[in-house]
Amino acid sequence: MKKLSLITLLFCSAWVQSKEYLPQSITHNKVKFIRCNDFTLRYGFIIKVAVIGWYAPECKEKSLLESNDKILRFHYFKNVKADFFKQSAEEYFFLNLDIQEHQALKGALNEFNNGYTNIKSGDFFQLIHTNKKNLSLYKNNDLLVSTDNNEIAKKYFNIWFGNKPVIAKLKKAFL
Repeated sequence: MKKLSLITLLFCSAWVQSKEYLPQSITHNKVKFIRCNDFTLRYGFIIKVAVIGWYAPECKEKSLLESNDKILRFHYFKNVKADFFKQSAEEYFFLNLDIQEHQALKGALNEFNNGYTNIKSGDFFQLIHTNKKNLSLYKNNDLLVSTDNNEIAKKYFNIWFGNKPVIAKLKKAFL
């Protein structure tokens, strides 16, 4: 009985904490994005790395990829170096492309990924995709980098939601 109570307490506190770090809505360029779904990323069972929220003007779409305008917010509980983000983003972006796309998008991808910076516990990144073509990366509401490259904007979310996602459990939760 004590074991069951402890497990229930852990799950409830994780759910409350994810809501605490992921607001119900985010306003960007005078458009209100509401939280459609969230996910807690853990290392093992106990160590919480980040909470991730998907936001859209309306949550009618069944999956994040169907939404033309979307925000993916990553709130971190651990320090992470910029190089980790750059290398992971490049690896999984290209794993989800064919070889011709790889060559065509390499320069634009590197330019975008160079916007990543180190992150400390309590910081957050937001990937904002608007107008079906613009992709912007923010850290704690400060713009780091933006691109109007339509192919990068459309395919960047394949890092998490493509055929070979970096976090399979996140893809399953959001799609």
